[in-house]
Amino acid sequence: MGMQPTIWVCGLALAWAAAETDNRSPLADYYGFQPLEIFKLSERAGSLLAGDFNHDGRTDVVLVNNANHRLDLLLQRPAAPMHADRPLSAGANALTDHWRFEPVKLPVDELIAALAVGDFNHDGRDDLAYFVLPDELVVRYQSASGTWSETLQLRLPDILPTQWCLAAGDMNHDGADDLVVLGKRDTVLLYQQPQGGFGVPLRLMNTSDKLGLAQVADLDGDGRLDLCYVAGEAANRMLGVRLQDARGRLGPEFIFDLERPRSVTIKELDGQPGSELLTIDSRTGRLKILKVEFAPLGAGELPEQLVRYGFGAAGSAREREWALGDFDADGRQDVVVSDPDASQVLWFRQGGERGLDLALPFPSLAGADGLRPWTATGVAGQALVVHSSTEKTIGVSRWKNGRFLFPEALPIDLEPAGVEVLDVTGDGQPEIVFLARGKKGKDPEFSLWAYRRNAADTGWEAVPGYGGPTEGGGPAQGSPLSVKSAPERLWAADVTGDARPELLLLQGNKPPVVLQFVEGGALTEVTVTGALGSGSVSGQAWFPARWHDTSGLLIPQDNFVRLMTVGSEKRWQVVEQFNVSEGGAQIVGGALLQLEPGGEPELALVDSGVKKLRLYRGGHVPWKELDLGDFDFLSAAVSDLNGDGRDDLALLGGKQLAVLYSSGLSPRVRELAAFETPLEKTFLSDVAAGDVNGDGRVDLVLTDTRSHFIEILQYRPPSQLRHATYFKLFEEKSFTGGDTPVGEPREVLLADVTGDGRVDLLVLAHDRLLLYPQDPGGEPLPR
Repeated sequence: MGMQPTIWVCGLALAWAAAETDNRSPLADYYGFQPLEIFKLSERAGSLLAGDFNHDGRTDVVLVNNANHRLDLLLQRPAAPMHADRPLSAGANALTDHWRFEPVKLPVDELIAALAVGDFNHDGRDDLAYFVLPDELVVRYQSASGTWSETLQLRLPDILPTQWCLAAGDMNHDGADDLVVLGKRDTVLLYQQPQGGFGVPLRLMNTSDKLGLAQVADLDGDGRLDLCYVAGEAANRMLGVRLQDARGRLGPEFIFDLERPRSVTIKELDGQPGSELLTIDSRTGRLKILKVEFAPLGAGELPEQLVRYGFGAAGSAREREWALGDFDADGRQDVVVSDPDASQVLWFRQGGERGLDLALPFPSLAGADGLRPWTATGVAGQALVVHSSTEKTIGVSRWKNGRFLFPEALPIDLEPAGVEVLDVTGDGQPEIVFLARGKKGKDPEFSLWAYRRNAADTGWEAVPGYGGPTEGGGPAQGSPLSVKSAPERLWAADVTGDARPELLLLQGNKPPVVLQFVEGGALTEVTVTGALGSGSVSGQAWFPARWHDTSGLLIPQDNFVRLMTVGSEKRWQVVEQFNVSEGGAQIVGGALLQLEPGGEPELALVDSGVKKLRLYRGGHVPWKELDLGDFDFLSAAVSDLNGDGRDDLALLGGKQLAVLYSSGLSPRVRELAAFETPLEKTFLSDVAAGDVNGDGRVDLVLTDTRSHFIEILQYRPPSQLRHATYFKLFEEKSFTGGDTPVGEPREVLLADVTGDGRVDLLVLAHDRLLLYPQDPGGEPLPR
């Protein structure tokens, strides 16, 4: 026989009401709980977690109690004590805390934002970690005597102190619990050390400044714990995932659009490798069970997701620059991005088939706004040329002993305006080329200079004709130009089809000044007529491309992109135009690349209007769309970034670098099941997973904050979800017609806190903790 729900009513109108007859599920008989147990806390109690907090083998409970500046430990008792506990309230209807838990109070001095449980000193005992306002992480260790006096305090600035910004788990696969803290700009990792304590905080640069709901789980089924969190504002919230690799390191970020999730819970449901995602869609109120899958790309396939690499602090996002090159001389292309406000550069080293590694920062010039790779004669790898408008200098940074050296400044007493690397002498060795700003009377004037290493490789020298020695021994001077204002940047690109790049002086959205090599080898300013029509798009977003044997610039505008070239009449001409017909399209960037071997190249368009990366076969045939999210696009580049010999697409944004790899593993989210509650006037707020009827299978428990229901679902993998039963937690007077969610219950926890081996239901509502012990009676549910 199945068991009927037990009805228990108290004077505070907290009740478990049986399901109404016309809504009763045939599964209801297989779910039930013993009489309700109540524990008085406070309205500000939260962060409900389970653990063994006196090392007796029983599961206890801990909560944050900010109303009283303390942590409340509720230690599970094996039996009722000899003396009754204090009443919950005075008067005729006074209630007494149930005997189940022994309360232990741990005082704290500041308000607690987040709480986590783990063994943080590898002694086999559960410890507590919490983040207190404004900027301190505290770890309290459980001693053998049951005291909590040993503590570790660590100041962590730039943390956004939200309730679930802290998580614990083995983040490097060494068997010890580590800590993860979500910051405003970085995610902080504290790895437990073999000799005890935590190591120096390791910071992973975020792609968003609004991360929350940190969770640790094995998402890809490899036996290693991964980091998951939500990113972005409520209306554009997405799931961020960093997978732990075979080296025990967290990798770059994958972003999955979960369609505005109201809540995200990660649990193992089906006994198969890899945890599942439980989400409640904020638009429909439906529960969804999702699975993140990683599969090798087949022929003609592209990934479902871009791989994201964060920059941390946003700073002067529009001033960001980048360079691609083999900077550590390992034969692979790396990426370096400037961080102007932090006076550093970020190096993304290529690790072969795994792609780019996370950023490593190195000190550099303040306000760096120009980066270029430079190859020295007879030297393996490339050096990094750095231009700084702030410091009014150009420096060269070399790779040595596993790091970038601080840039060596060129010996110039000039104010440089932009930098490029270009072979101006025709000897096959590129020089460092820049504009120098001067004055002629009250008007500014500009000249072109070029520097190279001297023959003895002991220093730098100016190139003749570009600031080098003159025949008459006169003062050094650069090649004069007619431009009257500083360019946005210098850029070498072939726009005439003569197989030798021109030097372009980009001037925002104005047509660039073109310098072309003429007979004799000198760079000479060429008058080019016609307009580019780039609208408000910066020249940084232009892309040098080659299409059907024609070289030019891919320039985005409105809902199209044009390939522009300088014709024989020295006039800008449209070679090809690629249109997007969708009404909301706003193309801000484009690139041509060879994603599939052979055939015509593919066209990639960055569409900020619909927040998509659009891919076209042969330039015109729609192929695939990938989610961009909130991506502040600056520039695009094409290179082999995972060592497979094929083109990959890199997108530079203000806060992140995004890469589309043409081979490797492709992550995608697959929907396993969806459920719409049959209950009326509900606002599903959260979901928990556990075996709440003792049949050995995971059930789902939904919380509703409008009518205050608890709804239980039976789950049969992979896709069967069935309403089993529900009950009302409490009645509440409402002056809004009962249609407005009030936020109660606010938390739910499934854990065996009665010591019978069965999962119990704990609900936090108002100033009460409600415990529904699982009823052990009844026959098992047929499978």
